[in-house]
Amino acid sequence: MKNKKWILFFIGIFILFSLSTYAQTKKLRQIGRYKLVDINGDITQEELMKTLVDRYQGDIKYGFDLTGSGDLFSAFIDQIKQSAFEEKELSIGDKIMWMLFRSQGKVKAVHNLEWAGEGPLPVFSFAVERGNKHYEFIMPKTCGNISLLNVKEVVPGPAGDLERASVKPTEAEQERQLEEEQEYEIEKAKIFQEIYPLLSETDLYCSFFVMDDKEPDTRIIGAERDYERVQFNNGDIVYINKGRNDGIEEGQMFLVLELGTAITEFGPVAFKRGRLRIVALEENASSARVEKACGPVMVGNHLIPFEEQEGRMGKDLGYDVPPYEGTGMRGEIIFLQRDFFQAGSGAWGLINLGEGDGLQIGQQLVVYRKLYEGTPLLVFANLVVIDAQKETSTVKILSCKDALIVGDLVQTRNH
Repeated sequence: MKNKKWILFFIGIFILFSLSTYAQTKKLRQIGRYKLVDINGDITQEELMKTLVDRYQGDIKYGFDLTGSGDLFSAFIDQIKQSAFEEKELSIGDKIMWMLFRSQGKVKAVHNLEWAGEGPLPVFSFAVERGNKHYEFIMPKTCGNISLLNVKEVVPGPAGDLERASVKPTEAEQERQLEEEQEYEIEKAKIFQEIYPLLSETDLYCSFFVMDDKEPDTRIIGAERDYERVQFNNGDIVYINKGRNDGIEEGQMFLVLELGTAITEFGPVAFKRGRLRIVALEENASSARVEKACGPVMVGNHLIPFEEQEGRMGKDLGYDVPPYEGTGMRGEIIFLQRDFFQAGSGAWGLINLGEGDGLQIGQQLVVYRKLYEGTPLLVFANLVVIDAQKETSTVKILSCKDALIVGDLVQTRNH
């Protein structure tokens, strides 16, 4: 018993040390060694922004997901597409919340930085507003290391928004404002349980599922630029191990999969990394262009034929249901997005119910937990099915009042 107490004591000390180390601000004294984007010194600003969108969008999306800022990705890319940036300088001592960079070909993120170079750092600044928050992203001019500089609360009303109100918006800004208002209406619709898109394109083509069939034998075996990096993005040409003799056709679309760790009893988790199109054929090999990357596309990834899927309109049915086990199907959460120990609204997960149990895409389930023996169940979340296999399904968390963890119970609704 004493040994166990000492072990727990040392584990606690280790965790506290780790957390303090993680929270400690790191001094950033130079920039450009670990570039997220390979920038040519002669490239114009317009060419740089186009390169970010056309070639590195997949890397940027992966990085935003890595930092937990995936919901800001689309708005950030819109700013880049419109070249909506401001040139400014980062002063010595300025803090950076996180920065994306590339090391050994892989996109990584570092948090809690402070610029400590020899002088001010010239950067591009991008402003993104979502809800009542203002996000300022920066990118040093000498490299493409996208960073979140700060997050500020937007004070409503003329007094809080006086500076912006005094400047007449341009036509492009008016269009963005209209888009933001439309996005707000969608969010408002969710709150008031009105009809809105339950499943997005990202949910359908960038999530994951359990590979319960045999491992696909069609794979990416190389790429035009595999000598300089290991992750590929929109517009890159990759080579696959099948061609005309295998029935491959020019123009055919494939879904790119990265097979992860196997879940006991079911099979490996297949992460959807994007899609590609065949552009040239040989007898036993093909060339394909990456058309939509939503994660790291790499040599060795598996391919399956791409199938168009329909989105779903509906409303979040919520979790205001009686706190007892119903007569419907019951299962549990077996995996959460990116191996999170817990997850909230918008995250993906896997459950051990599938088509064989009668589950269908678009169906909603509630999540519950038994806190103590003999007490009512705690019903605290609502899920929607975005992909159904034989014995498992991929789900998205629509709403919740507590974080979900692996092992939480799910059940269909009683009608």
